[in-house]
Amino acid sequence: MKLKEWENILSQNLLENHYQRYLADNAGIFLSNHNCHLVISKLKFGSELETDFITLTDGFSNGNMFELIEIKQPSAKLFTNKGLMTAEFNRATQQIRDWKRWLMDNRNWMGKHLPTINKKISNPTHFKFKIIIGRRLSNQYDIEKRNQIAEEIGAEIRSFDYLTDTLKRREFYPTAWLESEAHEFYGYELANPFFKATTDSSWKKFCNNQKISTFHFYSHHYEQLLKMRKYNSY
Repeated sequence: MKLKEWENILSQNLLENHYQRYLADNAGIFLSNHNCHLVISKLKFGSELETDFITLTDGFSNGNMFELIEIKQPSAKLFTNKGLMTAEFNRATQQIRDWKRWLMDNRNWMGKHLPTINKKISNPTHFKFKIIIGRRLSNQYDIEKRNQIAEEIGAEIRSFDYLTDTLKRREFYPTAWLESEAHEFYGYELANPFFKATTDSSWKKFCNNQKISTFHFYSHHYEQLLKMRKYNSY
């Protein structure tokens, strides 16, 4: 991936869906890490709500760890000239609150589609929330206000420049950790960072066809995961 390509896209005032699709096509590059090899795009909660992305990080015996991500445009502002939250920022924070409320009210759905050993939404070990919006703030007062809001809603708030930094310092691990050394080939393939995000329908089909492990996710499901994976042109 060319850094200039990404920076050029950021400089354009495109629709939010354009940035979501770009990140979905390059999910492994921007949103994965050495213990996260799955990103789900546009997962729907019932017929009411939809996430932009969900990542699944292997916490091994500590259980699966999910991060739910809401994105807005790079051109979106957090605060008005009078210091009030903008409509875009307010909608993003409300989305986090709505996700949390829905998941707390739908534990059975959660256990099937976001399975882990602890279903407490307030537990930051197993469920995390993130908003990616706008560009990097330079005003210290705005930064402090943003951080206060992040603490109040229990979410991390980042700019698109955070994703640029991630791209610049991205470390590629040659293999993913799996329980058995006999699966070395699968470890190499799982670590391939050029994968696209999995769709809502593919993930729900995956969950419907088997009981998902609440821990050591990748060691239990690497074969099925790789079968449903798609890669970008890189």
